[in-house]
This record gives sequence, C-alpha cells and structure tokens, in this order.
Amino acid sequence: MIKELRVDDRLIHGQIALTWPSQLGVNHIVVANDNASTDKTQQATLKMAVQGDVKVLIRSVDDTIKLMQNPKAKSVGMMVLVNCVADAKRLFAALGSENIERINIANVGRFDGIAKDQKTKINDTIYLTSADKEAAEKLLEQDANVVSQIIPSDRVIQFSSIMKEG
Repeated sequence: MIKELRVDDRLIHGQIALTWPSQLGVNHIVVANDNASTDKTQQATLKMAVQGDVKVLIRSVDDTIKLMQNPKAKSVGMMVLVNCVADAKRLFAALGSENIERINIANVGRFDGIAKDQKTKINDTIYLTSADKEAAEKLLEQDANVVSQIIPSDRVIQFSSIMKEG
C-alpha cells in the first residue's frame, strides 16, 4: 500500500530520508523515475542518502506500477517518490485510491531545467508546467486525496485550494 505518493523534484533528500519514513510508519521508499532507474550513479546517490532500516528501491514508473500490483505489495506500507505531477497521475491512473492513500505535491518545478517563465507559480515550492498543471487538475477530478505538505510538522493543505489561489 502506498501511504504517500510524493511529488518532489529532488526525489530523496534530507527531509525525505530523515523525517518522512517514521512519520508515515514506512520502511520502504520506492523512487519511481525513468531516468534514475537507468542511472547507476544517481541510484547510488539516492540510496546513500537513506540511513537505517529503510529499504530503497529505484524503478521506472511502469515497473513501479507492476511492483504495486503484486499482492505482496499491498501488505507493505511504502512511500513512493516521483519528480513530476505527470508521473503521479500515471501511477494513480494505474493503481487508484485503493492503493494510494494520498498524493503530496510538495516540491516541484524548481530544479527541472525549464525556465520559470514557462510555468505557473502555485506557491514558493511548486511551479507547474502546463503538462503538470493538467495532470494535477486530472488528479483532482478523479477525487484523489491530493495535498501539499513540505515537512511533517507543516499544516496539510488540500491541493485544490492551492490551485485556486495559484
């Protein structure tokens, strides 16, 4: 079961490695990213960032879908990380709310190499390309539980309210 599907353009970093697994009660992190799944250097870096008993898997988005469709995966609480909203939409379309408790759009669009003037600024940590904005709207239309929460101590904000403001 995916306790949290987080959109974070940095994938694994200090906030993810040190605070989210214990907050969510998970000991598995799956990075669902097509580029990282084929880049051995990035895989080593991502795995090195996580300490302790947390297991890190790095898969393509399609392989993550297959992994989550395995009945054994339903009994294991996991955090899944993607770096764009479009990939979150792909996962939700394939797995649905019965396999994904919530989608947390937290940090996106700041480090993707696309000029900020080609994106919609939603808030200080969320800049959406037109494709990601469309994907977010589709997730909201599908009644996915979409929120924004940077760190566990932050207030959980419904993403629909952020979209209205942005």
